[in-house]
Amino acid sequence: MFKEGITEEQIIANLRGEFLEDARRRLAIMIENRKTAEREGDPQSAFTTFKAELHTLKGMGQSFGFGSITMISRRLELYLKTRDAECLGADVAIQPYMTALDRIVDTGDEPSDDEIETLLDGLAAPADDAEDR
Repeated sequence: MFKEGITEEQIIANLRGEFLEDARRRLAIMIENRKTAEREGDPQSAFTTFKAELHTLKGMGQSFGFGSITMISRRLELYLKTRDAECLGADVAIQPYMTALDRIVDTGDEPSDDEIETLLDGLAAPADDAEDR
């Protein structure tokens, strides 16, 4: 089933590596869109792109063994449901989410459950009704 000489573990490691490369690219786009939103008078396009990249990270994280990326991205999505485009560049509560995602992608290591809990505790909580929006 596998190419001769390539183990399942090597395939999984390669896929995780490709995911991390893609995640780095997506995070760079998100960072640039935050800067764009802060500079420009109409930040809606930057906000839309930011949310699309975030949604993709959320969907892919768990599939490649990074449940923490999915959890953090989900929580940021919920947080953003209660915000408008003008907040993207200026809202300081977004930066800890970005820092947490960047740290995980940069190290390539999935945090322990305790580390994930600590990370989540340090993030601004979404509004209680955010899922309904």
